[in-house]
Amino acid sequence: MNQSGRQRAPVPPLDPHSVRVFKRLADEFSVRYADEFLYPHLQRLLDCESEEIDIDEIAEKIVTARASLVVFFCHYAFARRGKDRETLANFAFEALGRLQGDQEYSAVLELDGGEQLWEHFEAICQENRRKPNEAQNRGLLQGMLELSQEIYRDNGSGSLTTWLVERVRKTRRIEPCFERIVDIRGVGPKSTSTFMRDIVYIFDLEQSVEPADRIYIHPIDRWLRTISRYIVPEPNMEKAADWIIAGKISKYSRRAGVSGIAFNMGTTFFGQKLVKEPARFEEMLKKLALGEPVEELVEPEPVPSDDEPVKS
Repeated sequence: MNQSGRQRAPVPPLDPHSVRVFKRLADEFSVRYADEFLYPHLQRLLDCESEEIDIDEIAEKIVTARASLVVFFCHYAFARRGKDRETLANFAFEALGRLQGDQEYSAVLELDGGEQLWEHFEAICQENRRKPNEAQNRGLLQGMLELSQEIYRDNGSGSLTTWLVERVRKTRRIEPCFERIVDIRGVGPKSTSTFMRDIVYIFDLEQSVEPADRIYIHPIDRWLRTISRYIVPEPNMEKAADWIIAGKISKYSRRAGVSGIAFNMGTTFFGQKLVKEPARFEEMLKKLALGEPVEELVEPEPVPSDDEPVKS
């Protein structure tokens, strides 16, 4: 039989236990990630009026130029800086406020570059007796503002969110946005992927992204890397690069009939909030696969030392 007459071998179905894991993480735990972490933090940053979570209000506010940059600085840019992340985010927020002053935000977007933002950030660090860490922070702060200014010159919006959403809607591609952001010194691929994943999630654009580009909306943390060894039926996953794991998770999420973004969020929540200790991962994963309830690991109360009073 010639090559053109050959038929592909049928794709074997996924293991039912793996499918149950995909569905529980995508259905149960992605909702908890969004409702307990993502939306409440965005709602505070965006100064939303509603006391309850209002996704429409979040979507309406996050498309504005200033809000999109504030969200990037305060929710994503410093997320991997450990105990300093909140302090750095607050300094960046204050620096942007000083730069804008009493002017309309369009005046910031019309500036020639982002050097003044860095100068304000540096001054705030000095006032608080903190090192500004120019090598890590200057490129990030200047570069993200300069990207906003570039977007403003191109289409008049200056919004990182609008730029991303319109690119997906018009071209189905997200790789150019990813490459443009990670080209900025100090902005890592995981922070970029997390930002883009969340925007695509908020605006329900996952199905609008070309399947080949969905690797860019799959940030891979320790929990996604670990789970890939159990639910991706392919060899050598423990040695695979992040982008390969992202592609496999996107592929097998589609085969399991779930949103890849929801699975990504749900796995992160499951690992961070319920498993917590890597040694418990396999045990907890088995509970997911068998349809059993999983409970959050309760941290033990610290044992007081001899010279500390026992709290009543």
